[in-house]
Parts: sequence; C-alpha cells; structure tokens
Amino acid sequence: MAKSVISHQSGPFSVVSMGLPGDHEGKTATRVFFVRGADKIALIDSGLYGGLGDLQQAFEELGIAHGDLDLLLLTHEHMDHVGNNGWLKAETGCTIMGHEARADRVADNMLNAKAIVHAFPEGENFSLEEEYLDWMGPTEGPIESFVKDGDVIDLGGGVELEVVEVLGHSMAEIGFFERSTRTLVIADPLLPPFNPVLYLYEEPNVMRATFDKIERFLSERDVQAVLFAHDEVKTAAETVDLVNDCRRRVNKVEASMVTHMKANPGISFAELRDKCCDDQDMVREWRALVSIDASLKDFVAKGLAEQRDGGWHYVG
Repeated sequence: MAKSVISHQSGPFSVVSMGLPGDHEGKTATRVFFVRGADKIALIDSGLYGGLGDLQQAFEELGIAHGDLDLLLLTHEHMDHVGNNGWLKAETGCTIMGHEARADRVADNMLNAKAIVHAFPEGENFSLEEEYLDWMGPTEGPIESFVKDGDVIDLGGGVELEVVEVLGHSMAEIGFFERSTRTLVIADPLLPPFNPVLYLYEEPNVMRATFDKIERFLSERDVQAVLFAHDEVKTAAETVDLVNDCRRRVNKVEASMVTHMKANPGISFAELRDKCCDDQDMVREWRALVSIDASLKDFVAKGLAEQRDGGWHYVG
C-alpha cells in the first residue's frame, strides 16, 4: 500500500502534503485542506501540478468521489496554490471561489507568471517555466464566485468557514476560520523560518498590519489550532511566536536595505536584492525583487530613499 498523503486529520479537516522541488526540496511542502460538512465538501487550495498524484491519492484514501467535491476555495493566486485548478474543475465540477483582486491571474497562467516573475527588468533572466508555469497544470481553473472578508461558507452540520482577509504576501490573500472547531487555515501570510527564500511581501505596511490582525484574531476568537500551507499545525501560542519571527524577518530585510544603501550610495536594485538575500542566507531569486521593490517604494514615500542616475541612495 502506498504511503499515506494525509499528514493531519482533526474534526472536519484532512490535510494533504505535497513536496516542493528545486530550492525548497526537503525543506518545506505545500498543503491543501479537505473540509467536510454534512451537506458539502470543500477543498482549500489545489496545490502544485507536481502534486497531482498526491491529490488523486487523497481522494481515494478519504473515500471522496470526485463528483462529491462541491467547492474549491483559493487562498491566493500563487502557483503552488492554484496548480491543479483546471484538473479539479474538469474532474469534479466544483465551484471555484476566491478573492476578486487577482482573479485575472488565476484565469491566465502566463499572466500569473509574468506579473510576478518578470515584474521588473532585473527579473527577466529568471525562467517563467521553472518554478512557476511548470508548477501549474496545462489548463486554468478561473474563479467563478468571489468572497470577501467576513463572508461565511456553510458546509452543513455546523461546519462554517469564515473568510479572513490576510493581505501583504499577496494583495488578494484570504484565510478561512472554521467556527465549530475554532481552527484557522492560512497559506502564506506567515512563512516558516526554514523557507529558503527572502520573505515575500507586496506592501510592507499591509504585511505588518496583517501580522497584527492575525495576532488579535488568535486571541479574540480563541483559536485552538492553526493549519498552514507550508508549516506544521500550531497552537495559538506557537503561532504568536511565528508572527513575531515574521515581523523580525521583514524588519531585517529593511534594515539590510538601509545598511547597504548607506554603505554603497547609488547601489543598483539587483545588487541591493543580492546583498539582502546574502544577509539572511537566502536564494537570490525573483521573489526577493518583489519585497525589495515594495520597501523601496515605502522608503521613497516616507522621504527616506531616492533614486538618482539609476541607483539608490538613503537620505533619511
């Protein structure tokens, strides 16, 4: 019998783990979450295309017929969370639900890849195929129904998923809070410390506000367990520790930027990315460009940095 792909089960949840290749191999996985109510079955995220076999095995292990899946709920548009959308839609007929803000990217794999991997000229040397397009299946599964912060998805039998907006890593990211078990499911607003890439955020102030929001939510809603896409199940107290570590890592990115702009007036965008990655022993790759650009824009807005003759200067 094949090794089980179900890494955790509690209450209405069954968690499926899919290993990540490349720089992530052996360090982290991505996870998708089956949620069973009395009336409907939902799957949170579809994972990456390389994990399709694991997803197919999970249906068999859990005794869920393809046609019994009612809903596919997306946390955000990134490749390792939407990679099997097309297969799921074709095989199950499920309704795909998610945030409206990045629906265009979910509907178009090439747009999805270009919008983040080739967002800047300095990133055009990175392949769209490797670790983006090849993590998504050949057919897309567009979002058909939009949800927003505070919406409730009733699966029946007291199993209710409340939508929780957690922006910053993606400006269209949501999580889900299952009310009966007080379980919070989130994907990437809190990234594990063993992640081999620089912390990815699209807006540092929004990212920090989301850290604060998660910490408040854990206390105010008496959260009993947190399920993560790239980490093990945690208690609320363990999650608060992770929140603090995430704050520290984002702060470290910006502290490194200041240090290197001061030490190297006129430093290029790509050089700044490289030095910040090296400071945290992270891979020099396209995700880091997004974070560095986001913080540079914030520095400029606050009068702390400016670009002259193609280089960056700290003026704070």
